[in-house]
Amino acid sequence: MIGLIKGFAPYGFSIVVKFGGSLMRDFAVCKTALAELERLCRSGHRILVVPGGGIPDKAIESIDAVHRLAPFTAHHACALAQDQTGYLLADPAFSSAVVCCSTLGECRSLAESGKIPVLLPSRILFAMDPVAWSWDITSDAVAAWIAWVTDTPRLAILTNVDGVYRNAVTDDPAALIREITAHELSQLGHTSVDACAANFMAEKGIAGCVLNGSYPRRLGDWLEGKRVTGTNIGISPKKSGSTVPSENFGR
Repeated sequence: MIGLIKGFAPYGFSIVVKFGGSLMRDFAVCKTALAELERLCRSGHRILVVPGGGIPDKAIESIDAVHRLAPFTAHHACALAQDQTGYLLADPAFSSAVVCCSTLGECRSLAESGKIPVLLPSRILFAMDPVAWSWDITSDAVAAWIAWVTDTPRLAILTNVDGVYRNAVTDDPAALIREITAHELSQLGHTSVDACAANFMAEKGIAGCVLNGSYPRRLGDWLEGKRVTGTNIGISPKKSGSTVPSENFGR
């Protein structure tokens, strides 16, 4: 742990919350989800929000579907789309406690003062260039990477479905996967969590969950160890000599 190494100050976040851009489509849902984050912050949780690309990202994807964009263009435009979602989340129209930041140092200071930092990730992504320039890499993987960089043990992915479903059958409650390891999740390919993010969580020992942000109290219940509707992502011990494929992470 970073905080146990002399000379390295801990960031001190208890959870990274990937706030799915899909939640931005409904103003009321977005405000309710942020209100729950505020409640959790007041109860002592140190939260770092990583925004999804949301509506701007979908616009970029639609352009790429008709006029294939260069990887450089798509990657950088999508990173800036995450920034745009972050600015919106921090607007007073949505929350008075969420504040956007471009550096992790700013995020740490704000969390220490009782605020909820939302990271605008483009500056860090452009400077460090940690992920491949590929449509296979989404803001899920960015959030997993940020959780690892900040030594945060848990990652919650808030989206607009109840979790990960077998064969993507989201209209069948029986298909909801309630418990799965990160490695097993990565074998399913792209679900409501991208496979790269699941691989990275398995490799770095980051536990997590996928929850429907339309029912934000589920996040608090999950943090308290209660059984909730969603997908709990556990970390299984690595077998001797085994490796987790990482060719999709990094360049």
